[in-house]
Amino acid sequence: MSKSAFWELWPEFDSRVAAIQVTRQGVMAASFSCAVTILVSVFSLFGFDLFSLLDGAIFGIIAWRIYKLSFSWSIVGLLFFVAERVEGLHRGLVKVNAFGWIFAGALTMCYLNSIRATWFLRKNRKLITEPTEVATSRPLDS
Repeated sequence: MSKSAFWELWPEFDSRVAAIQVTRQGVMAASFSCAVTILVSVFSLFGFDLFSLLDGAIFGIIAWRIYKLSFSWSIVGLLFFVAERVEGLHRGLVKVNAFGWIFAGALTMCYLNSIRATWFLRKNRKLITEPTEVATSRPLDS
């Protein structure tokens, strides 16, 4: 995995460290969704709603659980994000424009990559060993 794999659309990973790095995409997507939802709710851009605060709190929990490498919460994050987008379209809160759909697609890819990475970690729990770094010790004084 290259050092910039975090920013790749469909990163490849073959070690535990690389997979953990890719799960951070899901953490960032859920954290962003949490922050935007809470800010919109607090500043009453579309009218104050306690359910919006609850949505933000749920996204916060999702971000925390993905950070803890939970496969099931990665799936919950994707499903909750998609359900919120569909519900926003239905209520007319989400405007249909190219930038919004591209951004939503990018966040969806982040959630999907998080699912892939946590599945990889779950599937290869005992098989993956990281290369150990050779400990450099100071030379013995003679």
